[in-house]
Amino acid sequence: MTRRINKSSRNVKRAFTLVELIVVLVILAVLAAMLVPALTGYIKRARKAQYIQKADEARIAAQAVMQQLYGLGDGLGMSSSTTDGNNSYWYKGADKVWGDRVLELLGCGRGADNGEPYAFVVGVGTHKSEGGMSLTQQYTVYYVAYVENEKAPALFYVNGTWMYEYPRWDGSSAITTKKIGGIDFRNTIVLDGAQIPLQFYIICNRTGLNDTNADFWTSNNGRSLYSHSEVFYGK
Repeated sequence: MTRRINKSSRNVKRAFTLVELIVVLVILAVLAAMLVPALTGYIKRARKAQYIQKADEARIAAQAVMQQLYGLGDGLGMSSSTTDGNNSYWYKGADKVWGDRVLELLGCGRGADNGEPYAFVVGVGTHKSEGGMSLTQQYTVYYVAYVENEKAPALFYVNGTWMYEYPRWDGSSAITTKKIGGIDFRNTIVLDGAQIPLQFYIICNRTGLNDTNADFWTSNNGRSLYSHSEVFYGK
């Protein structure tokens, strides 16, 4: 006797059960929980690397102008006899031309609409004679503080390393006070065993804060360099 097969029952496709769908969704949820943090971390690292690259381009531009000044000789538009702790201003006054030249190398101009950084400071070896710095050291950029815009974190370059933490806070900081030649140099780094007291050049200051005192540097005002480092990464 030949058995007849019901073709309609043979061609019916088997559907997923509710339990199987739930299992699939659980697996997808587990994979998402594993992959999303990794992807988020990757994106954050990529953004930080891109930001550091921008800040380093600013450092290189400032160093290029310093090299130009070194070639021209001391005293040609550069404040060469300042004392430790007195800033030189490259965003206003007679020396503004040099700050403008740094921005030109960066492909930007003055003002937020023209891409000017919110705050940009470089530090070279002090010109004060008691510091004992050679001419080369007086035109070498050892320190950078960089903030791209009012909502961006502050980046600091000290001893060849970029960091988000404010570098001068206590005795264990990368920048401390050192007595050299009988004078206390308030902003000194130690590089390869050598003490290098710094002279600061303020290239950009769109914060609206007074950069001759703590308002610009270490105040709790949300526009200061310190507060920008605090807001994003903490001390």
